[in-house]
Amino acid sequence: MTLLLPFMLGDERYGLKLTDIQEVIEGAERHYLPAAPAAIIAAVNVHGQILPVLDLPLFLGFPPANWSERMIVLAQRDFPVVLTVDQIESILSVDLEQATLTQSDAPHDCIGGVLNWHGKMISLLDLEQLHKAVKENCFA
Repeated sequence: MTLLLPFMLGDERYGLKLTDIQEVIEGAERHYLPAAPAAIIAAVNVHGQILPVLDLPLFLGFPPANWSERMIVLAQRDFPVVLTVDQIESILSVDLEQATLTQSDAPHDCIGGVLNWHGKMISLLDLEQLHKAVKENCFA
């Protein structure tokens, strides 16, 4: 079994493995970056480290919405970033062996699989693909 943190982007439910998350922060002061790409909306101080904040809904093509005050800090050392999401849900214990793998040619497809959790579809975010897409589109 794997612990999964589900979150909402628009009307769609996404999820990240807990091992991919350093922590969830709330109410961090955002420092706006005037010359940053549109999807990099700010920087925040997380335990003395200044990290970029990626507007994940905007980056993945969702219409503008109000973000949750909670943000997800990723644990990857090679991809230090904070994600804004619309809403964070409660942690689930899931069997990822039941996830259906997906592939797409969409330019920002960052989905590694889709899990049907009691009738709710959870798109599993592929951080390797997300990292690649952010590098190509925000820091090229």
